[in-house]
Amino acid sequence: NLGATSQSTTAAAASTAAATSTGLSNILGKRTNLTHRAHESYGYVQLVSDTEVKLTELYYDGAGPKTNWIVGSADEVSVDSNTYILDTLQPDGQPLYDATNLTTVPSVSAYKGDSLTLRLPVVNGKQLTFSDIKWIALYCRQVKMNFMDVRIPDGFSSNRK
Repeated sequence: NLGATSQSTTAAAASTAAATSTGLSNILGKRTNLTHRAHESYGYVQLVSDTEVKLTELYYDGAGPKTNWIVGSADEVSVDSNTYILDTLQPDGQPLYDATNLTTVPSVSAYKGDSLTLRLPVVNGKQLTFSDIKWIALYCRQVKMNFMDVRIPDGFSSNRK
């Protein structure tokens, strides 16, 4: 019965949307595991405001060349024109380096239980917020390898200032 299938699909979609909406209100301030991908990288992430993320208990062997904390809006973690390096911002919040620059950008060092707080960049005069991005990742830009990341849910809005 096509009508019953359509109704059940609509009900399932509404249920999923409600669950997602509820989950979004709980992400800000919640400590979550970074997803481990390579190079013995792991740690925890906590969104502390619309623009800052706290990373704790970080471990990474330091072996990846051209490895930085990056943020982007593409569906998959990668480097494109909307990818920004977070670990080196200018005093005004603008990115210090272009994410496609493989020559002069210093890589992050190894982590052994380290903690750090990163701020989203200012791009074209606008402060990015977590609703503008899809992920934060420790990523090797030279070999295009994601070491660890966290995904920001679609439609995320914290309503915090």
